[in-house]
Amino acid sequence: MNNSVLSIQNLCVNYITPGNPVKAVNDVSFEIQQGEIFGLVGESGSGKSTVVQAVLRTLPPPAVITGGKVIIDNKDILSISNTDVLQYRWKQISIVMQSALNALNPVLTIREQIKDVLEIHSDLTGKAIDNRIHELLSLIDIDVSRLDSYPHQLSGGMRQRVVIAIALALMPPLIIMDEPTTALDVIVEREILAKIIELRKELGFTILFITHDLNLLLEFADRLAIMRNGKLIELGQAQKIRAGGEHSYTQKLIGALPSASGPRKKGLLSKPKNRDFGSTPLLEVQNLSKSFPVSGFFRPKLIEAVKEVSFQVFPGEIVALVGESGSGKSTIAKLITRLIRPTSGDIFLNGVNKKVSEARRVPLEYRKQVQMVFQDPFGSLNAVHTVYHHLVRPLLRHQLIPKDELFNYIIEMLENVGLSPGAMFAEKFPHEMSGGERQRVALARALSIEPDLIVADEPTSMLDVSIRMEILEVLAQMRIKKNLSIIFITHDLA
Repeated sequence: MNNSVLSIQNLCVNYITPGNPVKAVNDVSFEIQQGEIFGLVGESGSGKSTVVQAVLRTLPPPAVITGGKVIIDNKDILSISNTDVLQYRWKQISIVMQSALNALNPVLTIREQIKDVLEIHSDLTGKAIDNRIHELLSLIDIDVSRLDSYPHQLSGGMRQRVVIAIALALMPPLIIMDEPTTALDVIVEREILAKIIELRKELGFTILFITHDLNLLLEFADRLAIMRNGKLIELGQAQKIRAGGEHSYTQKLIGALPSASGPRKKGLLSKPKNRDFGSTPLLEVQNLSKSFPVSGFFRPKLIEAVKEVSFQVFPGEIVALVGESGSGKSTIAKLITRLIRPTSGDIFLNGVNKKVSEARRVPLEYRKQVQMVFQDPFGSLNAVHTVYHHLVRPLLRHQLIPKDELFNYIIEMLENVGLSPGAMFAEKFPHEMSGGERQRVALARALSIEPDLIVADEPTSMLDVSIRMEILEVLAQMRIKKNLSIIFITHDLA
């Protein structure tokens, strides 16, 4: 007897472009058995998210399913009407999205959002809905007192628990977890994973877990499928793949896995070139503090996000700033790049006090000297502009390159960060690139005006391990080539 909850058979998806169609998913087949945790792993642009969209029948144009079947409950959902598909969502299959803040409606309370799903997709009414909402919050360990909170009033971990509760609302046999812990720090990530595994044992549902983090899946998945360039290149038991796998790309992924507990070489093996460690610090932060007002019942309260932080960054140095969610590291990044003003404290750049607590306008020269690379390149790039537009704007603003040399300079910058041919990427829009490619564009934009300091705020946390290493290598090369200083902010100590 076949116990498969989901069977994907020879699935093919093309993206129709002005040139030749792009084969995003090419003849992919696998089955997921009742009760197992099945991991689908792949780098940015590998096609794993396209597979999920095909399963849910949510593929956006210009994507077209050109072949294959998706069998759920003994029916091919690719061949049924849109009305019938709605019967499968939530009841037979649900999804936990990567970004809980984007998945939740910012103007509805948690109670209202869970209630919507139950009212539309179930036969429950009145008191029965309230009871079910309370049951769901109990399952995910959130106190019912938070039911009338809005998403922005919850921590990242609590928001993700709410999304899990919504996915569980109708108890579907299959839940797709699409990068559910990517944006969370290591501690919260472990808490969420532990809760997912606990609920799976208690309730018996099946999980399709999508991620770029092979190391994560090797810890708890039963079986894994690895995708690359739209094709399934490896499929097997997690333990077997942990031992090395059969495909060369799998072996590359295994070899690139980081470890915080492995042996470390101690001591300075050789003095790095072009490093004047006796010089004045490029950046010096002294007693930097930032408080944010929050509404109180009687009077506004202040939350100290950053309290009297001091450190130095020397020319050509990489300084890592590590901390869990809510520790203040991203606030420090915004203070250094002067996206927000500090409550108190000083920032010295090349020995000059910038009087950041007093200044209301940021000098253009400071913007040139200190650039930021954000965590989410899709959010930091404007969807309606091409890559060329993103890079040419800061160059025109700072008047660094003659206008007749701009195009060639931008092509060179794109190729310096591994986007080749540069002329082709210059014409693309953000949605036409993978996450890794978008992050390279963001990096090229920051580097284009030749800053002295790059503040990289979780620049690789949303990328798979192989792309992550490539981005880090680009940063390391630019550090050597340009004597660039880098503040690298992360929650991943490894």
